[in-house]
Amino acid sequence: MKGKVQLTGEDKAAILLFALGPEASAPLVQGMDDNTLSRLGRRMAELGKVDADVLNSVTEEYLELHRSEDPMLRSGHKDVVSLFKYAIESDRADRLLNELSAPKTLTIWEKLSRLKPDMISSSISDEHPQTIALILGNIDASVASRVIALLPEDMQLSVVMRMSKIESVPRELVKDIEETLERELSDMQGDSGISFDGMVSVVDILKGLEKAVARPILDQLRDKDEKLFTQVDRLLLVFEDLIDLSDRDIQTILKHISSDDLVKSLKGASEEIAERFFGNMSQRAAEIMREDMEVMGPMKLSDVDEAQQATLKVIRKLDDEGAITLSASDDMV
Repeated sequence: MKGKVQLTGEDKAAILLFALGPEASAPLVQGMDDNTLSRLGRRMAELGKVDADVLNSVTEEYLELHRSEDPMLRSGHKDVVSLFKYAIESDRADRLLNELSAPKTLTIWEKLSRLKPDMISSSISDEHPQTIALILGNIDASVASRVIALLPEDMQLSVVMRMSKIESVPRELVKDIEETLERELSDMQGDSGISFDGMVSVVDILKGLEKAVARPILDQLRDKDEKLFTQVDRLLLVFEDLIDLSDRDIQTILKHISSDDLVKSLKGASEEIAERFFGNMSQRAAEIMREDMEVMGPMKLSDVDEAQQATLKVIRKLDDEGAITLSASDDMV
């Protein structure tokens, strides 16, 4: 966890408990309820690397008492075990630790929020605007905004207006929508035999590995199960991930992709992504590309996806060759 990350209250509490250690933390947690302990315990286990700058922002006093030559400290599951075993009775500690060790099951809304915006848009575009409004109102706002941008223009305003008027929704209606979405996600899994939760876990693990370790695994997966490899590969890198690239990398990409593919790709991308590319072109080139996008008019989602996949294929090749850097595992939590 790096200093540039905006910390929540739970982040700060988890870092403080980790920094203080089991003995000093015990009086702080003994009066907490199970729900609070579970949340803090899960957050501690997920902290990963904790930069000294982060510790300093949470508690300067801690750094005054605990100077380390190593600027990176690591909190993990063992720290949660030590804290719980020291602070609370053994039966309660065992029960909470068992709950923490159980695989986390994503809700349908969390699953949708991890899908590519164009996949969400294509799966809900035939629904009534009210249903679309309910769905988008329950997923991550940043994802919902990109989905709305992909909807037909005559539907966008209708959906936004309906979202703004939603106050309460009958539980039965929400349940029906959740069940329908679960079935559709199940169909999207195809014949791979892996659940969406499992797919997300696989992708998260592969993203956390060094490239030298992840690449042989993917190569073997391609040889053994090409269909599963394709599903995993498409989730490993989506077009919206490009927003984190450096200006230098984007400039390199612009030299290797076709203008036609880029125009179509940006047509279905968020405004932030488009501006990242426009900002690395000459003013004249950016103006021409904006005009081309306007003249092009509405596009089929399948055409946008095809162009984005072609662009991402070039980008992956550039990454493999070392011409650009898609990510660094040290930056991942």
